[in-house]
Amino acid sequence: RPGRVKRSDMDVLERKEAEGRTGDDDDEGSDRKGWRLCQPCRSLDDALSFDRKRESVVNLPSGADDSISAHGKLTRSEYLETKKNNQATWFVERMGRFEGGPPARFLDVGGGRGDLAVRIASRFPETRGVVVDSNESSVLAGREYAARCGVDDRVEFVRANFEDYVEEYDAGRRGRVDLVVALHACGDLSDMALSFASAQRCDFIICPCCYPKRYLAPFVPHWHNFCTDVEVDSLSRLVELDDHGEVSRRAMLVVNSMRKNAFGDRKVELEEFDSKISKRNIALVGTAS
Repeated sequence: RPGRVKRSDMDVLERKEAEGRTGDDDDEGSDRKGWRLCQPCRSLDDALSFDRKRESVVNLPSGADDSISAHGKLTRSEYLETKKNNQATWFVERMGRFEGGPPARFLDVGGGRGDLAVRIASRFPETRGVVVDSNESSVLAGREYAARCGVDDRVEFVRANFEDYVEEYDAGRRGRVDLVVALHACGDLSDMALSFASAQRCDFIICPCCYPKRYLAPFVPHWHNFCTDVEVDSLSRLVELDDHGEVSRRAMLVVNSMRKNAFGDRKVELEEFDSKISKRNIALVGTAS
């Protein structure tokens, strides 16, 4: 049954949209609290091109091809071929458009089985990367997948909670990275990836998903600073209403506009890819300078 749009949640969305459109930070009486409502700088008809050929190495557990995925009626094989692989392709193509060219070393936050990291390494042979994920089986599968694709010498898989990895990085026990990617890192893991990219002044491409999920307390996502707890819950619920696509998109724009605020004067854009390959299709893209 389609999700119900609560009037109280729509009141919150409309109020926050108005807040994001109103005045400058210093305007007397403005309640915008320092963030501006943005629109994606790429429309859907300006989407990057995709190479939709079937992958020669399929990144699925043995015997899982025909099992139903967690993303609806598609099998895991169908989801990988028509959704996940195209999402990863968008990331890789977008990386190629950074002015400085591909990174020397990238960090993939919550990169699981390595769909994105392996594709990056395959496309850019001089690039090395590290995947951080807390799921042991995913990390083991990712190492195997990287080996099958011939990039295991350039992609490292680390089983760790991301907050622990950040502590090690800050202490100088992890090698320097110059690009952060996160493709649908769940909930506030995307926010922690954004916080890391901001603190380290890295280039980044981060596409959040699972907006209501909170795993990393006491960490507080930056965008929560602009909302009451009730507003956070309302906006997060609205994003997840896939049966009400326009409402979901409006809520995503509000939340990601608030996320963008964390980067101050840095060049950060909201970019949108085709919703046919994911309903969570708004990414934050930023440069180090």
